[in-house]
Amino acid sequence: MERIPRAVVAYTENDPRAVRGGVETHAKNLGLVFEEVLFMTPATRDEALVVARRLPVICDNQRVLDWPERVPVIGIQHGMASRKLLSTRSFGDAKMALAQARAARRRNTLWIAAANWVRDAFTRHYRVRARHVVYHGIDLERFDGELANAGSRVLLHDARSPHKGSHLYPVLARALPDWRFELLGAGGEPIPEHMRRARAFLHLSRYEGNSLVVCEAMAMNLPCLFTEVGLMLDGTERFDVTVVPRRAVFGPERRLIRTVSEFVAGLDRRDYRPRAWVEEHASFDANRAAWRRVLDDFDATARW
Repeated sequence: MERIPRAVVAYTENDPRAVRGGVETHAKNLGLVFEEVLFMTPATRDEALVVARRLPVICDNQRVLDWPERVPVIGIQHGMASRKLLSTRSFGDAKMALAQARAARRRNTLWIAAANWVRDAFTRHYRVRARHVVYHGIDLERFDGELANAGSRVLLHDARSPHKGSHLYPVLARALPDWRFELLGAGGEPIPEHMRRARAFLHLSRYEGNSLVVCEAMAMNLPCLFTEVGLMLDGTERFDVTVVPRRAVFGPERRLIRTVSEFVAGLDRRDYRPRAWVEEHASFDANRAAWRRVLDDFDATARW
């Protein structure tokens, strides 16, 4: 694996070496892209080092505000907090939405987006258009698409919070007793191995930016049932998965049960191949190529 011979700073609220999460995983995976990654948080921010070495600082969206404008930074639009707020109604997301609106006005910032829909939404709402779209890089050797699921009755999901549909699965388990609904990785099994023996993957969420686990499930070539959020807003016809509107699962229980029942009833009639999109757009090679374009742009436009 040939990494880009550059040193960069991954700047996030939490240290990705100690905290698990989508943003943190994305930051940690930069170590698979660049030869040297320095991890910084608000508690360990080292402006003098960054300026002395002229290091590109890769920030989670609103965290660009932690750096003075004399320091050029790369801001990643992982998702849109104002849209997420409509689903969560949480104080934290309200605070993040305000911060993202302020961050959009920061000068000396090279904006990139995690998906086309994120770029387009920020363009409409904040008049700031990301110059690049960089999809997650997926390890296609770990998530190899080799399933061992003949006869499997396991339906995987990653619903760890209400807006990701955690309350839906007890309903489904009662309504579809012939199927076993399992939370991804709950038993400590490696994620690719858990996916390998599953019959399908469900991600019934009210909101996503660009979900890493969605890309991993597609890389495994699992039949997938997704709500039309996150990456699916980039054009559902591209992914060879089943996509339903949010109202098909969030609402009357009978509608939820009907939607999932129709999906599982059709599993033996359809040959799903979502891995093809991941191979073309979200492999490590594709991800590194996208980051090379970003760094070339940064070098050409950064004002130190």
